[in-house]
Amino acid sequence: MPKITFIGGGSAKFVAALARDLFSFQELQNWELCLMDVNPDRVARSEQLVRRIIREQKLPATVTSTTDQRKAIAGSDYVIITVMVGGFKHYGSDNAIPIKYGVLTTVGDTSGPGAVFRLVRTAPVVEEIVRNVKETAPNAWIFNYTNPMAMVTGAFLTYGHPRTVGLCHSIQAAYREIAEWVGVPWQEVLYTAGGINHINYYLSTTHKGRDLYQMLMAKREEMVAKYPHMRLQFELLESVGGWTAEEHNHQAEYYPWFRKNPQVAEDHYAVKTNWGYHYDMGHNEHLEKTVQDQIDGRVPIDYKRSLEYGAWMVHAIETNEPLVVYGNVRNCGLIENLPSFAVVEVPCLVSGTGVAPCHVGAIPLPMASVMSPHVFLHEMAVQGVVNKDRRMIYQAVQADPLTNAALTLPQIKSMVDELFVENKDYMKGW
Repeated sequence: MPKITFIGGGSAKFVAALARDLFSFQELQNWELCLMDVNPDRVARSEQLVRRIIREQKLPATVTSTTDQRKAIAGSDYVIITVMVGGFKHYGSDNAIPIKYGVLTTVGDTSGPGAVFRLVRTAPVVEEIVRNVKETAPNAWIFNYTNPMAMVTGAFLTYGHPRTVGLCHSIQAAYREIAEWVGVPWQEVLYTAGGINHINYYLSTTHKGRDLYQMLMAKREEMVAKYPHMRLQFELLESVGGWTAEEHNHQAEYYPWFRKNPQVAEDHYAVKTNWGYHYDMGHNEHLEKTVQDQIDGRVPIDYKRSLEYGAWMVHAIETNEPLVVYGNVRNCGLIENLPSFAVVEVPCLVSGTGVAPCHVGAIPLPMASVMSPHVFLHEMAVQGVVNKDRRMIYQAVQADPLTNAALTLPQIKSMVDELFVENKDYMKGW
């Protein structure tokens, strides 16, 4: 029986969504699912929810749970990573400390000081996973959903497991919004994208030969009047030349232009400081209640397939039915004007032979220019955690455009020192 393992299996709602997606394919209905988490109560709850799915759907699949990572990984064909090391406690400090210094983050999970320290906490887990995969499941595919996506995926590759792909849902979702705004069926839209995770632009979006960017710009005044926050994305479309695949709350913190001071950050662009932490806290509370209601049978389970790529990719590899997804992989010339060491988000052909990233070529220079600082930040952060090098972590944070717009070098050092103290329990051997 093929085996798929979830590391971070206490994330019941996410695990259940991927399990539903897997079981929606007839060829994957007899699989073994193993859920692993450091929290025994949460992973047991996830197992209960998946058991309900198996029972309701009358499937031959099996599910087990454990707190033993090595046992969970042993013999796996696929390992899905959905961890948030440090939980909401450190999600809070990742943002609160930079905000105190004047770095007005909105989410802090992708790039910048908070994201770097997410990686500091997550890297020991990544190293352990790679070691256990090498020793007990060397041919397994690792699909990483954990943020900071580019950095964590880069850590998996650097620690030595090349069969790793980072997965996000932004590219396959955001173009549908564009289609809705300009009034065309999303099923008829053709698009290409290329860049780095969360700072990835649609290189083209067309409907029956018509350029959707021209249609968007024609609606700019109307849309900004109705949705003031969209001013940010329209400014990027006009200045950089593309529409981002991730929404404004994320985009606001990746550039030096939008959050220089509180007036610009809060009033001018209508994006709230520390939005992500508060949104995710509230959303998590709602999900916790929904999951328990589903386990108890008070709420029905929605069996509609999600937009997440994971299950589709497993199906494509197992059945050799080709599929194109956007995955996060080592660049190696895929995007010609970004460094070869970058982790880039590009089209990938998935089939029985595995995951084959596609050559994108050179992207427009204005796009490459706003991605490049983050590419170097990501690589310095990965090298910093792999080598336990505090100086490299300082240098990674000081490469962040938003941090540079707000702070001097001595201020950056003070902020990073405080983040080191906050995360000292995760830094054995540094």
